Amino acid sequence: MSSGRFFEDNNFGGRNFLADNAGHLRYLLLTFDFLNGLNFNDILSSIQLRSGNPEIPSTCLLFENARFDGRIKAFAFNADRDIASLPDFNDLTSCILMMDHDANPNKSILPLRQLGGSQMNDAVDKMLSSDGSASRDGDVLLRFTVDLFEVSLFGVDLMLMEIPVKIHTPWPFSDYSAKIRYWIQFFIDDSSKLQGFVAAWGYWIEGGILTGSIEGQLKPKVQAHIGDVESQLSTMLKELDFHRWTDVYLMPGLASVTDDYGGNVNDDCTMVLPFVD
Repeated sequence: MSSGRFFEDNNFGGRNFLADNAGHLRYLLLTFDFLNGLNFNDILSSIQLRSGNPEIPSTCLLFENARFDGRIKAFAFNADRDIASLPDFNDLTSCILMMDHDANPNKSILPLRQLGGSQMNDAVDKMLSSDGSASRDGDVLLRFTVDLFEVSLFGVDLMLMEIPVKIHTPWPFSDYSAKIRYWIQFFIDDSSKLQGFVAAWGYWIEGGILTGSIEGQLKPKVQAHIGDVESQLSTMLKELDFHRWTDVYLMPGLASVTDDYGGNVNDDCTMVLPFVD
């Protein structure tokens, strides 16, 4: 098993609590509500990490914001490890993710935005060009999500594809900012190939006098484009048919399985693909 004991003060002092991943779950989520209930929000200062199986790499991820969002600080371990202080993350942690990786030493680690970001931009531009009422307003964002409680997907690793757009409105109104969101779930099929589908969708629209009218137009279009998104996703995933994959899971940011790292959930979303030759 793997576990972490989290302390209020540097050098393992003050109040503390234990998080125990006895069953080697892929993700053990310590939410903001959990930490806040222990009066542990924004006070974490040192950590003791413990591993009962050196063949299973583990990672402890600290998140600055609730719902596993914002800046991250990740510590890798496959043996007992003590972290006496958090100089650049002291008193900042609002939720924690304990993660046990696949024990298979053969893994491909793929940063998804670097892999397919430009393709996603091009595909979205093509999708929006058929309408003319909206245009892309920045790069398509690919990010890790593990808390989508609203649609009963809490604890499920998803890739959020967030599309920033400008909604074009008639004179004398200004354009409205909006975000189209598709949450993608990945899986390995019976042929050891990587597949993905849209598990949830949504949107955000800037507040204003036309917001309600824009929502009435945008909502059916977002839903109607699910097939286009899944088709483009299938095309991209075919490029990854170079191993027989045994598993697939996600990590936030530009991640490493075996090394410490930092960053932000907006940096990227990293896919881990164990395989057999």
